[in-house]
Amino acid sequence: MKHAVARAAWVTLAALLVPDAALAHLFVQPYILPVPVWMYLYGSVATLVVSFAIICYFIGVPVTGSVHPTVAAPPVANVNGVLGRPVLGLARVIAVGCLLLTIVAGLIGTQNSLTNINMTLFWIVFLLGFTYLTAVIGNVYELINPWRSLVRWAERLGLDLSKPRMTYPEDLGYYPAFLFYVALIWIELFANVTTYRLSLALLVYTLLTVAGAWLFGQQAWFRYGELFSVFLGLVGRLAPVEYRSNPAPGQAFGVRLRWPFAGALEQRPEHMSLVLFVLFMLSSTTYDGIRDTIIWVTLFWKHLWALLQPFWGISLMQAYPRLLKWYFVYQRLGLLLSPFVYLGLYLAILAWAKAAARSPIPLRTLALEFAYSLIPIAFVYHVTHYFTLVLDQGPNLPRLFSDPFGFGWNLLRLAPPVDRLPIGMGFIWHTQVALILGGHIVSVYLAHVIALRVFPTQRRAVASQIPMLLLMVLYTAIGLWVLSLPIAAGIPR
Repeated sequence: MKHAVARAAWVTLAALLVPDAALAHLFVQPYILPVPVWMYLYGSVATLVVSFAIICYFIGVPVTGSVHPTVAAPPVANVNGVLGRPVLGLARVIAVGCLLLTIVAGLIGTQNSLTNINMTLFWIVFLLGFTYLTAVIGNVYELINPWRSLVRWAERLGLDLSKPRMTYPEDLGYYPAFLFYVALIWIELFANVTTYRLSLALLVYTLLTVAGAWLFGQQAWFRYGELFSVFLGLVGRLAPVEYRSNPAPGQAFGVRLRWPFAGALEQRPEHMSLVLFVLFMLSSTTYDGIRDTIIWVTLFWKHLWALLQPFWGISLMQAYPRLLKWYFVYQRLGLLLSPFVYLGLYLAILAWAKAAARSPIPLRTLALEFAYSLIPIAFVYHVTHYFTLVLDQGPNLPRLFSDPFGFGWNLLRLAPPVDRLPIGMGFIWHTQVALILGGHIVSVYLAHVIALRVFPTQRRAVASQIPMLLLMVLYTAIGLWVLSLPIAAGIPR
């Protein structure tokens, strides 16, 4: 009888919280996949395995003595001062202007996020569109960082922000940027963000950035502590262009051309905090994809509740107010623990690879060596989950610039908007599958090149990559599975 009551309570709650028609994750309308998910998984896994075999066969250089095998260096063209100081200065002014417009619009404009440019300019244009652009044209942010420009301008007014008041602790690494990253995703997922609150958050971040530059010196802080410098610097490693902000005297900046994705092979992270940062790029997107799905919701409301039943009694309806508080904790713990779960999985796979290669290299060293090979996966996860927002909100940007505060202006004299056709669900799904698979193939390639560089023989390098291939297969399966999960609408966050 008790089990029947509990089952009835669960069914009743599920009926209230879960929609009648299953929605593929992030799809805004009911959509049935063209073929079952398992067929996509089989096809993707087969493609990864074949790609791995091809990469192992064609990429490899005989080893002589202590020289590590690698691939041929890409052709490099050094181009200095392409745009010149006036254009670079204008770009920096525009970047600062966009930051100030975002803050001012949130403080004095309407609180309607659809008619205030504040939300679109920060979340859609900067965090999404500019991130994707960085993977193509390189880390332009290093040159036009608005917070760094503000620091430079403050120095011109007499405030010394270059001389450190305290030496940046070596052990601290990139943890400040990592904590800012966690805070950003926390705000995105759990905070009831309004245009006003976003402006306040940006003001606080600006003050903290200036304070960090004052305390540790701007060079150290913008390398280790400024979130977007670290994030976009990692994404920029995928681009075929590298920018140098400290060129020869008299030149605006330097530009170096390279093969796509070669930036992930040129250096390795110098601190484990940067490895954790890369893993959080992966885990936070995965968590965002799963947190509102039926499987994640039922894990708490059905399975975990059953374990807590002795504390709450048999009536789920009566215990619901108290359980709801714990559900909020459950949701937030999922985000906070996600990078450490991924770190545990990553280290376990590397320990297996170390054993397969019979290598004496410490596990920490291997974790640093292979970390950048995960950037393509993290990037395509980000794109697959959010690119529809760019496609949907991007066309509204001219109208928002014409009326940035939502006051009913039409500064650009734009014609009335016309209705747009919705994005095809088939296009979205197949694009997501292609991006995930492509990103994993690139990561397999990068990991193999790194293995040839790290391990003394090609045989050991290939042996070490079998566990890494399984990791890529697992990531592919998780990515496609999460995208296909039905969502549980109406669940409080």
